[in-house]
Amino acid sequence: MDMSPQKVTFTSLGTACAGDLYVPEVALPVPGLVLGHSGVMVKEALAVFAEYFVRAGFAVLAIDYRTVGASEGEPRGQDHPLRQVEDFRSAISYLQSRPEVDAARIGLWGVSVGGSVAVQAAVLDRRVKCVVVQSPSVWNGWRYLERLVGHAGVHALRQKLDEDWQRRYEGGDGARVPHLSLDAESVQDAPDVAAQMFPSYRNEKTLESTEQLLTFAPEDLIHRLAPTPLLMIANGGWDPYHLIEEAQSAYAKAGEPKRLEVLPYDVLGLYTGPGLDEAMALAVDWFDRYLRELRAVTATPVPATGPGAAMTQ
Repeated sequence: MDMSPQKVTFTSLGTACAGDLYVPEVALPVPGLVLGHSGVMVKEALAVFAEYFVRAGFAVLAIDYRTVGASEGEPRGQDHPLRQVEDFRSAISYLQSRPEVDAARIGLWGVSVGGSVAVQAAVLDRRVKCVVVQSPSVWNGWRYLERLVGHAGVHALRQKLDEDWQRRYEGGDGARVPHLSLDAESVQDAPDVAAQMFPSYRNEKTLESTEQLLTFAPEDLIHRLAPTPLLMIANGGWDPYHLIEEAQSAYAKAGEPKRLEVLPYDVLGLYTGPGLDEAMALAVDWFDRYLRELRAVTATPVPATGPGAAMTQ
């Protein structure tokens, strides 16, 4: 099967966004999935995940958010989760316009912060029939950052954000910071490796992006996702960046149908095999069950006589 994507462009509230469209070699139309990465990572990094879904018979649209990769938008590297929610929804509209896709069967898949972005998009957009979140990380941005750098670290960060605000107010350029700054020895080289693998990736973002993360709290809305089915696939091994406590907190507030799978892999375990194979098998099964085999709500006919008729009077 040819896994080469078609390069496409869609508009997200006036800004041109880039996407990689994968279409399976099966009878069309088929259910469609929008895939989103975390932060300012790029759509090419989603190819490894897209392959699993395409082989399972789904059409896939992997996207670059605005200001990232091949998408337009300034300032570059503006990691803005709420705008990324809008980009997911714009991608849904584009995917529904494709003749290869069954417009009534659209699902979302996101990794890391992209997972919580996908959930918030699905809360707001009832066209979404199913959601899968892999290696979830941020469900309450303020709490997440305090867990990551401590209360004192967030306090120091807020001082920098105040200074950055004043600089931008006075017409200057906002500060730029690394997108990924990983202290753990096993993942220290990840940003450099990503830059080598994906030429459009830049390991930097605006400092203002952190301010947007502080106010991002999809956990406060996740209870409104139901009855859209939700699958979370979390890391159960050592992982200081995709915290299991964050996943459990959000999952507890979600309605049914839902499922949480905690797999015994570390921080990179669900990005590479065998954890990748296991996680993607779970995702494909979930989309098979709740998207491919989607059952439409059936209206109950009103009886002409009897107790049921009396209830409608």
